[in-house]
Amino acid sequence: MPSSRLLAVLTAMVLTPLAWGEAPNTELPRARRLLESLRYTEAARALEAARARPGNDQDTLLEILELQGVVAAMLQQPAKARAEFQTLLVLAPDRQLKGDYAPRVVTPFFEAKAWVTDQQAALRLEAVPTGLHDTSLERITVRTTADLLKLGRAVRFHLSEDGAPWRQQESPLSGGQSAVAVKGRRVQWWAELLDERQAVLTTVGSATAPQTANAPLSQALMPALTSAPEDSAVNTAPSSPWRRAAYVCLGVAVGSGAAGGYFGLRSRSARADVEGAAVNEQGQTTGLTQKEAYALDDRARSSARLANILLGVAGAATLAGGTFWVLGAPVKVSATPAGVVLQGELP
Repeated sequence: MPSSRLLAVLTAMVLTPLAWGEAPNTELPRARRLLESLRYTEAARALEAARARPGNDQDTLLEILELQGVVAAMLQQPAKARAEFQTLLVLAPDRQLKGDYAPRVVTPFFEAKAWVTDQQAALRLEAVPTGLHDTSLERITVRTTADLLKLGRAVRFHLSEDGAPWRQQESPLSGGQSAVAVKGRRVQWWAELLDERQAVLTTVGSATAPQTANAPLSQALMPALTSAPEDSAVNTAPSSPWRRAAYVCLGVAVGSGAAGGYFGLRSRSARADVEGAAVNEQGQTTGLTQKEAYALDDRARSSARLANILLGVAGAATLAGGTFWVLGAPVKVSATPAGVVLQGELP
């Protein structure tokens, strides 16, 4: 039998739609009662009827999908349970099962969660940014970030243009995008992604937290932008890809040069320790043991090799950085009676 915690959750799910003034899905409470009575086959049919009802809100849809997965697992249908849980977790990736269930339920649930994570299949709806040089707001466009299960069919837009009363408009989903025409300089809006039964899959914005879209530029500003002096375009050249590559190469050159200098000093110090060791009257070295002398000589040689390599890298990076810097200098192309003229300046 379900735990008392599960019963409390199911009761809250029943009362929530009523609190918001929404028409409840009458098949869903019946499916819950059948599930509590362990009548899984009848509960599966009731859930199918609940799912087929047009216009389920998002919370109702998610509960139906979760219970369909639970019932399928209890009926020893792991593939169907996994499919229902995949649809659930595509719409709500962070959702957890609302109850304590046996491994036959938990296993397909976590298999579905792993699939959604591996495939990055979470379905989201997001606004498409307005073009930079649009002078009026003519449409609102949204897109789905992922719809591997091909659930989306249309988008229901809720719009308020320049403070006008809210209106609804549906637009089909095509190529993962949907758009609606609007009028005005400032539009508040939110949108719902719908499936083939008009159930709400996911939303962008909400009635209490709508999105706001503004026309990016006014007509008055456009002449000033289009007639801006050519120097303004030229001044953006330092941020070109060539200049950015130059900064990277010069940074590598500085780092390699510093490291090469360090290893060069280390080699010189080890060599000095060997050459400056005390000797006796017969010219034999007494200030170092043979083992110490070999170790110092090996350190001097390896440090010298590293210094040469790093200094070579520093030189090559400096040459490359200088080349990239020159290539990133501003260049202006103009047409003259004699042909095309390229004009540029070195930094």
